[in-house]
Amino acid sequence: MERLWDIRRLLILLTRSWWWPLGTLFLSFWIAWAYLRYTTSIYKSDASIQIDLSQSNLVKAKGGNEAFLPLENLADMYAELFTTYNLIERAVEDLRLEWEIYSIGRFGRSLLFPHPFTVETDLQEERVLSQLFPLTIEVGESQDLLVRKGDRLLKEGRIGAWLPLGKGQIRIVPADPRRGIPSGTYFVAKTSVSAAAYGWQSRISAFPKRGFTVWVVSVTDISPTRAQRFLAKLLEHAREYERSIRQTHYQKALEYVDTLLVAVRGGIDKAQDSLLSRERRIDLPFISVRREKALALFTDLERGQDAWEEEQAFSLLEKQVQGLLDTLEKAPQAHLPPIASFTKVDETLAKVVEELNQVIAQRERLLQLYAPSSMPILAENQRLHRLLSQLWHALLQLRAQKVQTRLRLLREWGQRRDQFYKDLVLEREFSLLQEDLSLRREIYKSLLEKRIQLSIDKEAVVSSFRVSQPPTLSSIPVYPSRIQVYVIALLLGLFIGIGGVILWHLLNQRVSYRIDIEGLSPVPVIGELPYEREQKGLLPFSGLQLEILRSLRNALGFLWDPASPKVVVLTSTVSGEGKTYLARGIAYTYALAGYRVLLVDADLRRGSISQAVGFQEKGLSLLLSASQISEEMVREAIIPLGKEGLYLLPSGPLPPNPAELLESPGLVHLIQILASEYDVFVLDTAPVGLVSDTLGILRGFPSAVTLFVFRADYSRIPFLRHLEEVIKTHHLNKVYLVFNGTKLSKPRYGYGYGYGYYGDGYIRRYYYVGERQRTRMIQRLRELLPI
Repeated sequence: MERLWDIRRLLILLTRSWWWPLGTLFLSFWIAWAYLRYTTSIYKSDASIQIDLSQSNLVKAKGGNEAFLPLENLADMYAELFTTYNLIERAVEDLRLEWEIYSIGRFGRSLLFPHPFTVETDLQEERVLSQLFPLTIEVGESQDLLVRKGDRLLKEGRIGAWLPLGKGQIRIVPADPRRGIPSGTYFVAKTSVSAAAYGWQSRISAFPKRGFTVWVVSVTDISPTRAQRFLAKLLEHAREYERSIRQTHYQKALEYVDTLLVAVRGGIDKAQDSLLSRERRIDLPFISVRREKALALFTDLERGQDAWEEEQAFSLLEKQVQGLLDTLEKAPQAHLPPIASFTKVDETLAKVVEELNQVIAQRERLLQLYAPSSMPILAENQRLHRLLSQLWHALLQLRAQKVQTRLRLLREWGQRRDQFYKDLVLEREFSLLQEDLSLRREIYKSLLEKRIQLSIDKEAVVSSFRVSQPPTLSSIPVYPSRIQVYVIALLLGLFIGIGGVILWHLLNQRVSYRIDIEGLSPVPVIGELPYEREQKGLLPFSGLQLEILRSLRNALGFLWDPASPKVVVLTSTVSGEGKTYLARGIAYTYALAGYRVLLVDADLRRGSISQAVGFQEKGLSLLLSASQISEEMVREAIIPLGKEGLYLLPSGPLPPNPAELLESPGLVHLIQILASEYDVFVLDTAPVGLVSDTLGILRGFPSAVTLFVFRADYSRIPFLRHLEEVIKTHHLNKVYLVFNGTKLSKPRYGYGYGYGYYGDGYIRRYYYVGERQRTRMIQRLRELLPI
């Protein structure tokens, strides 16, 4: 069964092994302190800048039509502005950051900034300077100095004087001539300006805070003052450089506009040339003339759409004329109707028709006056016949002329129609070319205006950002973070401490709590005896232990066979588990209840109880070795203890065959003899895990109650497996386990049998009246814990 864990058990375990978590915490905090003490701290200086984009016409609002630079491109420009190598190099040169001066103390070197002095040299070659530096400079109280390179002394001199070194000279000039240079040892290192600039470039970061108008620029360094001054100098150069960058962008915009102007101007020239060549090729001035003629011809054709009406009129007129001719030939005396008007067809024919109608009307009047066969009538009929024949022939000629004229118009329209449509396409193409040329001119005009505006803005450009928050001077390093390091040390110390205690407890094969042993024990756990400080005497029991032993005595009363002697056998796996101690306690509690109790020291090999009383001349070994056991021998071997009703049968001298003696019927016979004089027999036997003496006793007393003692934090879990094997192998019954030596922080938990209400102090006062009780401070503290 797995061990169950809760906060109570963990607290108990930690109170017992408190030194391990406390030691790991102390060690982790010491390591954290040493780490913070000897690790180089990194400080950060921050500055906020406000960018005013409204001053620039290069950038418009997002989605603007006149933006030459997108907003994202301008953000990239400002992100790269503060990490520009040229700016960093200028700042490094202004602050002389290629020089590093350290003060050498007892615990190492510390960077000094501002520099307490400057080093001037007439050497210019970086290779020579790299060979000369670093140097160690010792300044005395009288402002004299020693220049060393490693352990070798190079030169002695005074501050402010030129000292020849190698191929050149150097001079140490104090930053404050009035105060001079503080005495001490200094370490001077020199790098090239480019190397220093590259080093600072990696320590600069810039990022937008709100959109692209507010930026935060940060610089990290081992010196907070140096980081602040470098950032201030960097921002100063950045304002000037930003103005030049913006002018450069304006120049790029102007160059871009000029490129567009050249391209657009070339397009205009090409469009003009194309338009002129097209105008010459299509004969533009004659297109309108051809179009007017074609439209006039088309108008004539449209007028010719009335040809059907003329055809109908011609047909009607022919029918009327033919009808009149037929009537005159067949019935000269018949009345003739007038001919319909023909003015819409032809005016000449209309006059002829009008004349015919007059002749017909005159004939009608003559018919009223003369007879049909009279001469006037016949003359009028001939005249009318002649006019009708003339009209008939005129109709035929006119009709033929109309047809020829229409055919001629159709042929001419067919010839002009293709040219008409071709002229329309050419005119449309020419119009598109004109529109393209006009558009190019408008673009060219707009670009010219934009170029003039950009030229004005370029000359009037100013820096678009201002420092809204000056560079900060930090007193707290960003790395390493003290709070973070100590929190990690705390968590790591607690983890290692508590984890180590738990791991040790899990790897340990010992049991500390009754809840664990109840799941592991093959037999029922009948009682739990708490640990108390060892007291002198044969019966060293506290009031708390006596109460628990009383509860164990009551439990044993339900286990015995009424027909058999009341025998209690106590054993364990190995020595030191407390079986002898518990045997004395059980015997003592029975004696307190008025029973006559015989405590038998059945451990013939060791005899712990017999050694305690100092009586080993006579005892159990002699009685079992005798051929016949007499009452007188038994009475001589039994000795009384300090309590009335409590007696002891010592183990006697060590026999050569203890296992055989205990397995013989002599012990059973002895108990039967003494059963009339004693009520309870308590047998302290040898450990079953070491020798087999106890197994012979158990076979002789099958109705006896066997108490297997298991000591907390001492006995090992394999002992329980050994007990299970012994029980199965020897078919033992009435075997129970007593959990001994549990360490309890509060008495009420340790009782476990209902006696914890009054507490240990009450029991001590009740049973030890007048005895002074001393409570240790650790016990008082442990009683305050919630365990």
